[in-house]
Amino acid sequence: MNTMTRISLSLITLLMVCLMATTSILPAYATPLQADADFSAVDAYVKAQMKSLNTPGLALAIVRGDQVAYVHGYGEAGLERSVTPQTPFMIGSTTKSFTALAIMQLVEAGQIELDAPVQTYLSWFRVADPLASAQITVRHLLNQTSGFSNAAGLQEEVAHDLSDNAIETSVRRLAGVNLVRSPGTAHEYSNVNFTILGLIVQTVSGQSYESYVQEHIFAPLEMRHSFTSQDKAMQDGMATGHVTWFGIHLPKDMPFNRGNLPNGFLICSAEDMARYLIAQLNDGRYGNVSVLSPQGVAAMHQPAVPTRTPGEYYGMAWYVGTLDGAPAVYHSGENANFSTHIILVPEEKLGVVVMMNTHGLAGLGAFENITEGVLAAVRGKQPRPYETPMKEFAMLAGSVIVPAVLAFAWIAWMACRFIRRRKQSVSAHRGVLWVVWVIVLPLIVDLGLLWVLLLGIPRLWGLPLSGMAAFLPDMFTLVISSAVAVVGWGLARTVLTLRSVKPRPQAAH
Repeated sequence: MNTMTRISLSLITLLMVCLMATTSILPAYATPLQADADFSAVDAYVKAQMKSLNTPGLALAIVRGDQVAYVHGYGEAGLERSVTPQTPFMIGSTTKSFTALAIMQLVEAGQIELDAPVQTYLSWFRVADPLASAQITVRHLLNQTSGFSNAAGLQEEVAHDLSDNAIETSVRRLAGVNLVRSPGTAHEYSNVNFTILGLIVQTVSGQSYESYVQEHIFAPLEMRHSFTSQDKAMQDGMATGHVTWFGIHLPKDMPFNRGNLPNGFLICSAEDMARYLIAQLNDGRYGNVSVLSPQGVAAMHQPAVPTRTPGEYYGMAWYVGTLDGAPAVYHSGENANFSTHIILVPEEKLGVVVMMNTHGLAGLGAFENITEGVLAAVRGKQPRPYETPMKEFAMLAGSVIVPAVLAFAWIAWMACRFIRRRKQSVSAHRGVLWVVWVIVLPLIVDLGLLWVLLLGIPRLWGLPLSGMAAFLPDMFTLVISSAVAVVGWGLARTVLTLRSVKPRPQAAH
């Protein structure tokens, strides 16, 4: 072998070694779906929507088949930090599909039966009705047909229980809750269904919910930037969440609720969610690993019960319907300061996830709209720009704004009447009818307004005032300022009116 041949072979060998080393360093998703894949339309669309909404940060992943086609971060994750594919975001109710996956894994391991009553695994489980307590099954929880109300599922959204028994404590508090439907009769979305399922995972597996998800889902799917603890996620560069206050995005940290972890508090990166979507689209497989059988995945995506939306069904932690004419499986997730939406198009083996580090009434449903727009762009269609759903916005905002306006209008009217009476210098000697008309009836109106503001609105929204403060700080500000004004003016008006009443002169003897 001559010198030139040896040199050539050496160079080829060195090149192959470098290539193999580079390949081992790069993650599997680094290879795009197609060598000439062009996501400039997606980029342009996302950036335009973010600019229009003034969105702080967004992470996006697109998968097709068993590959990640595109993963990208946009905007700011925090002070002087940009969003990257590895930036963790809180994923809200898309957490439910992880809990459902854990349940189905235990079903396939022969440790859980879908139609077994919850009391089979949690013997002490109770709701207000003893008969209903024994009727609720695991399948009812997965399909959201247990009978728990949406309001019941929102009561602990801003709890801050970090104890080891947090999930069990949340479930035990359901002992006095009244169901709004008989178990198994109709779909009623409620977070508590998946809190109970998370506790079943703990009880049956003998592991904490956190360790089970880490060992049986995060680890096999190589989800290295996904967490069950907010503290650990923050150490890994978790995005700072934001809330909207009259259209302004304000950074805000929210209490981490370990008790509701199985229904809405997992934290994942776009890169990791891409791997999760691949498993969902490929019969439970990611690479050489399987987290569930094809039959198990199909059961999760099966349309089980109709929702209130025509043509839409709920499966096991997934909505099933059509998007732009294509059969789709999807779910959104909303925390007080984060928003997530996932869409799967099983027939095309196509999946999209969009995560935003903001949430609020301003930009209502924007994260869902953007996800659908990205899907349209990927499918070669014109994405639809976000437009505020005026009907929904008017109903939601109006339910707060109208009572607040009425409260301030009432205060202004009563103030004008009070000033006018003072200027007229009419005799202040008044009888019972005057007291009723000038003092008692206005106080009754004050109390009615306070009931609407402090009790009626929270009941209508299904959120306690603490929940409104977290999820809707702008609307909460209107409610509280209106209530304070009504109380303040009502007390001042009554005191000043009573002071203006002169005692009747004593009759001469």
